[in-house]
Amino acid sequence: MDRPDLNEIEENHNLNLIPAKRELLILINRSPLPYVPNQRYPWYQVVSNTKGYKMSKYKMRKLSPGFMKSLIDHDGALHPILERIQRDNTLLLCIRDNYINIYYRGGNLLRITGNKHSQKYKAFFDTNYNKNGFSINLPSSDIDSSNDAELWSKSFSTIKEVMDSYFEKNKKSEREFQQLVVRENTRSNISNQTEYFVTDIELSSHNARFDMSAVKISSKDRKILKNCKPVFFEMKYSIDALKGKSGMLKHIQDMDSLVSNKEIYDSIVENIEIQFKDMYELGLINYKKPQNKDIEDFSLNRDLKPEFIFILANCNPRSKNLLDIITDPKMQAFASNQHFDLKFFVSGYSGYALHSDCMFTLPEFQKIVSLFQ
Repeated sequence: MDRPDLNEIEENHNLNLIPAKRELLILINRSPLPYVPNQRYPWYQVVSNTKGYKMSKYKMRKLSPGFMKSLIDHDGALHPILERIQRDNTLLLCIRDNYINIYYRGGNLLRITGNKHSQKYKAFFDTNYNKNGFSINLPSSDIDSSNDAELWSKSFSTIKEVMDSYFEKNKKSEREFQQLVVRENTRSNISNQTEYFVTDIELSSHNARFDMSAVKISSKDRKILKNCKPVFFEMKYSIDALKGKSGMLKHIQDMDSLVSNKEIYDSIVENIEIQFKDMYELGLINYKKPQNKDIEDFSLNRDLKPEFIFILANCNPRSKNLLDIITDPKMQAFASNQHFDLKFFVSGYSGYALHSDCMFTLPEFQKIVSLFQ
């Protein structure tokens, strides 16, 4: 079995490793000994049992000023890649801890990692997508100039073809629909008409994982920019995804646990603010701010309860399983919650444009589902 990439380990398990501990994992990663991962949390035992080191409580996802500059400036080393993403809405750029992931159809097309001590970058494409053995000649992993970035930008079409072939046999329906939701509410020509702007996907904090984080800017607050609300989304694709260890109830319990921990929750809210501003500066959020406002005026209102919203994609409305789940007493206990507002998205006419009027409380959603029984 291939050893996991260290950046992915840190991202997936919210580990912010100090250099000494990271070096320890690098040594383990290079070890000739067989790699046997922990079934649920690969590497977690190694990390948590290493004495003398500490992990941060929440790992912020933001880019250094130099990284942002290299993307935004016309002569920046990464600017050609940003331009490609700006004109191709099948691509999704997500900010991580001084690196970016570029997603396509729910898969990671490319990761670009920054160096905090220089303006040099590393590009990584996961060749595990190339199961069919296409002959592809990718540029050097080193990106030292805009010419290097231009070569990677031109390679995206080839990489997409490789990933399309992979997805024919390895479906990522939930992740693909998730990326569609992001595009419609962040990058499309109707995004500025919606009220929810997605800032990130695959958010994780300890054992809690959420599909999307977002900012809610209601239509009545468009001119204020200081009364915005943090939002967390969970997408479930088909009825089969509603139960079990990663089912609806588990996510609700995780959300309650997250918001109850003020220190971690405040860090996440701060990170959502940073990402919204950075994504706006990168030209990747189609939001028309008030003319007399600067994007730095934007802030989330910590006094407002966040929203936790389920998006149920391609679920059979006649399914009794769905009704049984949402009428379970354990779920009913969260219908009125002091920590967050639980809601369910029901599309307006058709599509994934997210509006306040399309969000229903648990009792309201139960009535809607009951109509199909």
